[in-house]
Amino acid sequence: MIDHRRLRNGNTGTGPQTGVRRRDVVVGSLAAGMAALVNTRAWAQGATVPLHCVPPLPPGEPVQFNPPSTGPLRIRKSAFELTAAEIMRLRSAYAALRNLTQQQPDDARGWFHQGQVHCWYCSGAIDGLWGQEIHGGWWFLPWHRAYLYFHEQILGALIGDPSFALPYWDWDTPGRDRFPFEAYGQPGDTGNPLFDPSRGVGPNDRIPAGFVGTQMMQFVLGSTTFTDLGGSSDAGLQSQMGNLEGGPHGGVHVWTTDPTLDFENPKPDMGVLGSAAFDPVFFAHHANIDRIWDKWITDDPTNTHANPNNDSWLKQFFFFYDQAPKWTFISNNQMLEPESLLYRYQPPHSLPGPAPVLVERPRIRRLAQVAQLSAPLIELTPTAEPKALTPDPTTVRVTVPPQAKERLRTTAGPGSSSRAILRIEGVEVPADRGALVNVYLNRPEATAATGTNDPGYVGSIALVAAQAPGSGHAHTVVRNFGFDITGKLAESLGRDDIAVTLVPATGTNKKPEAVNLRYHRIYIASR
Repeated sequence: MIDHRRLRNGNTGTGPQTGVRRRDVVVGSLAAGMAALVNTRAWAQGATVPLHCVPPLPPGEPVQFNPPSTGPLRIRKSAFELTAAEIMRLRSAYAALRNLTQQQPDDARGWFHQGQVHCWYCSGAIDGLWGQEIHGGWWFLPWHRAYLYFHEQILGALIGDPSFALPYWDWDTPGRDRFPFEAYGQPGDTGNPLFDPSRGVGPNDRIPAGFVGTQMMQFVLGSTTFTDLGGSSDAGLQSQMGNLEGGPHGGVHVWTTDPTLDFENPKPDMGVLGSAAFDPVFFAHHANIDRIWDKWITDDPTNTHANPNNDSWLKQFFFFYDQAPKWTFISNNQMLEPESLLYRYQPPHSLPGPAPVLVERPRIRRLAQVAQLSAPLIELTPTAEPKALTPDPTTVRVTVPPQAKERLRTTAGPGSSSRAILRIEGVEVPADRGALVNVYLNRPEATAATGTNDPGYVGSIALVAAQAPGSGHAHTVVRNFGFDITGKLAESLGRDDIAVTLVPATGTNKKPEAVNLRYHRIYIASR
């Protein structure tokens, strides 16, 4: 379903370079069909982690995606608001998807190959083969939008219903911080095609507010720039993971398989990126991520939220098999507006209030250049050598000389158009481990119990494992993080020092037993 060229740094331009390497042909042949099904490993609770996730070999040159000009507008609804008929339609679509894998294992549209797509793009194959990494930066939101689009098209085509729409799991709606069992199957409901045996949550489990509660969602939706919300790249912009991926996204992934949210001991399917898309609820989870991105653009009271207009983002393209199936490439520039892809999100509502009215709204195509970071204003780490965290909090403190204090005042003071960014670079974890570290400014007393509602909280380092523990061939995943601390820094400009505290935690605000994370550098810059 994707580009076979194992691209690591992204493509720009008007179209793809064609051609497939011979080695990819060999591996792709090995991975196709039943061979791929055999070459998987079963893990705890029946989860499946692929050994090979190289996509099926394309039959010819890729074709360029053309946005649909006709057809029904597909309405994506909350999974908690589906009618009985809509639930049956969703189950029928996934039953057809699973049957396709059983009957035609080489078909790129089937359930198994659909799950492999995410594996290929997230460093998730345990044989060490993967394509371009789309996590940890600004590919995260557009790539998943395209993935959802083609997946939705395939499901609708399989049941002959062009109006078919994926639901979204609105864990951010008050009272819906639980698993949508009504649609996706109660524990033990093995006959339901939406069921996945690896889920670890029960009816009484709730996602911690630190990931999906009101304050966290205000923090995410309050992201000033696309870089803060959706990340940035290495294209001269100093790459970083966005708040949406590093917060709600990672927490819900891990919680689905482990309500204790032990990032250090990940459990497939949803708790490991390489296997997450084998659970159908993955697509409802990411539909909500996509909805929040759309909401950030359209419901912005400041009218300043914008997608990047950098060519390296707009002209980036990705490869998928469509419902035909044709090997297709689609660019970010074609995915800026959901309605241009003929789908829309129906706003969620909570009983007993009235259901919202689905109204027409003007399309918003707001773009802005993603700014580069300045040179560091304050260095908090004396060297760039790797530094290992322990389960206990770590505080990095530096005295601010008068000249540096003036630079910070210019950046974070009243009337400044710049933003002060706390950078934590070179964060390393083994691919078969995750990590959760809460970050605080000038709160050296913070512990794992402090949580994300504390006034000194600036963001989280939340990393979902790429591979299952013990799967072998685990490489090191490296990510960068940037947190907008403008307001909090302005409140503390009278101090003579600055302290940044890194607090390893679990999602239940407890200290983890072990931490497999190192970082290289912490500094403050402006953007």
